[in-house]
Amino acid sequence: MSSRVEQVLVAGAILCCLMASMAWAAEEEEQQEVAEGRTFGHHFLKRLSFATVPAAFVIGVITTLLSALTIVSMKGLGVGVILLVLAVSQILARSFPTALPPPPITYAAPAPGPLPLVYHRDW
Repeated sequence: MSSRVEQVLVAGAILCCLMASMAWAAEEEEQQEVAEGRTFGHHFLKRLSFATVPAAFVIGVITTLLSALTIVSMKGLGVGVILLVLAVSQILARSFPTALPPPPITYAAPAPGPLPLVYHRDW
């Protein structure tokens, strides 16, 4: 039974040493990061420079798509306004009474006289 207790104690001691070494390594990393600068260090600026080209491309694509969508929407709005003006003018034209056109003027003209028929033979 004592061998089991010794095994548990040895395993616990190894576990404590392992945890202490991990904590010590984490402290060293934190000290190095603080000394280097965590926010705007060399690595951040390098990553930022790599990200500017794809970001500019995406912004350009989005701007192009939005401008095309705006142009198509404005065209649709223009056609809709024209159709609305035509519909309103048709409704207004039908709502007012129209005057009857004046009767056609008829007159008697003399019949034309007979035309003389002339035949020429040139052969």
